[in-house]
Amino acid sequence: MKRLNCLALLAVITACTSSNDVNVNHEIVYINDAAIQCEFEGLSEVETAQILIDSGIDVLHSQCGYITGIAIEAQCGLGDSNINLHTINSQNVSDAISLGFLPVSELNNSDDKGYEIIDCQ
Repeated sequence: MKRLNCLALLAVITACTSSNDVNVNHEIVYINDAAIQCEFEGLSEVETAQILIDSGIDVLHSQCGYITGIAIEAQCGLGDSNINLHTINSQNVSDAISLGFLPVSELNNSDDKGYEIIDCQ
């Protein structure tokens, strides 16, 4: 019985280690959703993911968010701080950058990660 428990524990540990190793090969990139207050709600996460997909980049996960730590004036005709975030394979980051996306690591500051996740609309 002890041997069976040890084997089960080993299988769980191996499974956890394997899933973490996969995430090392992924990176989150973001792009401004191009919203204009009072005029245009901005591009959805599906629309900006399609930009990557059309260029041959696999999108593994998409989210919506906003950049923190900046003040945005509430005025019609101005932009906002909303962004769309996409998890892609690390090997594709330079291709994503050439399309106007940036790694979220560039948003990091000493206080926080530089962005917050919100529900997509």
